[in-house]
Amino acid sequence: MVRTPFQAWLAQKVLEKEQIKSLDVIYFTQNDSEEDQYYYEQLSLISKKSDYIYVRPRRFDIFSQIIFLLKTRGYSSKYYDTVMYASINALVPNFLINKHKKAKLITFDDGLANIVTNGIFSNEVSRRSNIYRILIGSPTLKTIKKRITRHYTVYAKNKNIVENERLFFLKGWENTTNNKSDDIKTYFIGAPFEEVMSAAQILRLENFVKTQYIDAYVAHPRERNMLDIGVPILSKHGRIAEDAIIADAGDKRIRLVGWFSSVMLNLESFCESRIVLFPRDGVGSNELYELSKKSGCTPILI
Repeated sequence: MVRTPFQAWLAQKVLEKEQIKSLDVIYFTQNDSEEDQYYYEQLSLISKKSDYIYVRPRRFDIFSQIIFLLKTRGYSSKYYDTVMYASINALVPNFLINKHKKAKLITFDDGLANIVTNGIFSNEVSRRSNIYRILIGSPTLKTIKKRITRHYTVYAKNKNIVENERLFFLKGWENTTNNKSDDIKTYFIGAPFEEVMSAAQILRLENFVKTQYIDAYVAHPRERNMLDIGVPILSKHGRIAEDAIIADAGDKRIRLVGWFSSVMLNLESFCESRIVLFPRDGVGSNELYELSKKSGCTPILI
């Protein structure tokens, strides 16, 4: 089961490592982005059975999860030797994992959240979410982590959701061209800013980014209201940001500006510089600020 384009990209790498030839695929999305469709198509081509489940976001997310649960009920009674997930903190994946107690559990990264110590994979959910978990029969995050046989990651330098003995590393993006071009192309890395920032913080961000000589805006699949910074939107042709940026830059060196996302880490070897912007009054910015600095980025408070 995958829920984002990055998860789907990584799932293909894990399938190769695990040498799994016969599989069923569930792709759940609340965005139905071009990237979602592109990576679902890739996975569906190598699967026996596949389902693309698009559920529009509701005001109360529990209703979306109930619809999702109902649409996946056929999978809960099937037998599988192995089950593979990234979003082990989510209600429906938890439920399905619990329905396959005898199956080997393989997990893989869901981006930056895996290596943030106070993130969604390190802490149990809120009281309300815990009530939902009990009602539908999902196990706790702690219980699921104990079941993990192997966890695949592209972040070899960081701690993850299991100890090192169960961590297996995948090669991500490596620049092997030794590019010496004098030209630099600057990309702004978008995000669903309204989920993590106030209106005042977003306005400060927008005003600052306008001073950064951006060449192209790389929109996030969940980004509904992009910043007005007066630059063209990068056409990704369904690909995740990393692949789209590398293809667009060609022989030019790359400069990234934007929110601290997995893109900032994944393209390290391609970048001339990586500038990460944080609201000076943002909740939880301190750890991300230090992590970005440790990762070789240049963090700036705005």
